[in-house]
Amino acid sequence: MDENVTNCRTVWRIMLLTIDAGNTRTKWAVFNELGEISKHGVCLNSEIDSADLSPALLGYKRAVISNVAGEQHAIHLAGKLSPYHLPVHWVKAAPQVCHVINRYTKPETLGSDRWAALIATWNLKHAPCVVVNAGTAVTIDALNSCEINHEQYGEFIGGLILPGLDLMQQSLGLATAQLPKADAVQVPVVPKSEDIFAKITADAIYNGALHAIVGAIRQMVETLMQHSQQVPYIIISGGNAQIIKNVLTRYVTNQTIIVDNLVGQGLHLLATSISNENTMKSDAQ
Repeated sequence: MDENVTNCRTVWRIMLLTIDAGNTRTKWAVFNELGEISKHGVCLNSEIDSADLSPALLGYKRAVISNVAGEQHAIHLAGKLSPYHLPVHWVKAAPQVCHVINRYTKPETLGSDRWAALIATWNLKHAPCVVVNAGTAVTIDALNSCEINHEQYGEFIGGLILPGLDLMQQSLGLATAQLPKADAVQVPVVPKSEDIFAKITADAIYNGALHAIVGAIRQMVETLMQHSQQVPYIIISGGNAQIIKNVLTRYVTNQTIIVDNLVGQGLHLLATSISNENTMKSDAQ
């Protein structure tokens, strides 16, 4: 574990709720005083009003939120947490935090979920990585490493956004007259390497979407490897992570790791960094 992360987690001994509000689902996790997940859950965004996030039940003292689900969902989340009168921080991407540099043209426009995932990945590997979040949309981000003043930094140099596996299939069903709709697509239980030569339309749609995602990841891996002159790790999170990894590892030899709650891990690091900055400011006054 990175020394800075260790210091953050030992300095800031407080229970923290992280909320990762994605396009379709909201994931939450409670980190204990040691920085470990003690409780977690997930619900559809439409069901957030019925989720019990009370600190009396979960034991947290403050919350940090990444929301890419829109303003209305943010209002619902704020409404759920406001009765508890606890500190809540809404994450936005920044030019640099936690030894990660954001090279987006306008750093603040990077999605907060992608930003948190990049921070978690850098603190996990401290090496070039391709970071994949496989949900309703698929994001494929390149994390390089660079040295500044004899210190190693992660450097987000850019990425791709694709429709997710389900969304690609749905879009074909909606935009074409004779192709089966998404709810009629039968997903192969165990995709095989020869499935790229699909013999039925449902398999052709499914495998077309899957191989489009895998192909984009492979391209990012090859390009980042040329850029960094290192073999990057592949870090995958999200609901379709295992499906994508199963096919991807047939084509690439890079170490490919599935990390559950990657965004939540990044939110915890961000909240810890903010708390330590505030502590240092208080000590200086």
